[in-house]
Amino acid sequence: MRSILVFLFSLLILPAAFAQRGAPRPPDPKVAQQVLQLEHRWNEAIVSRDTAFISGLLASDFLHIAADGSVNDKKTMLRAVSNPNSVINPFQSQDVRVRQYGKNTVILTGWFLQTGTWLGQPFALRLRYTDVFVKLNGRWQAVSTQVALLPAARKS
Repeated sequence: MRSILVFLFSLLILPAAFAQRGAPRPPDPKVAQQVLQLEHRWNEAIVSRDTAFISGLLASDFLHIAADGSVNDKKTMLRAVSNPNSVINPFQSQDVRVRQYGKNTVILTGWFLQTGTWLGQPFALRLRYTDVFVKLNGRWQAVSTQVALLPAARKS
């Protein structure tokens, strides 16, 4: 009888054990620091138009899903960063959360206020983002990013 109870109990626990395998784990502090530094450097590279850095950071199959739903590849992103009609002011990501899946996948979420000019006209956009980094050939690369437009901040 006892062996039947143990067997039945193990059947109840087994699905929970498998469900836990796909759950994010607390990020390795060293990995989190590396990816957060890359994210910060990526923000700086957008402002300074450092396409060499961005080209190395983005995986060859990188995809960017814009706030309007359009999908852009690495080549399009590099053209956008180097576009002389656009000026991006320095910005910082806020409320960044780091989630790690296994040893080779990290997802960052947060938001930022991006200001600058387009064709000489000022703009200000509040954007929430998700960036996916994968360790490829021993180094972290961005494989995907998606942004969503947030409502303008309320004035107090």
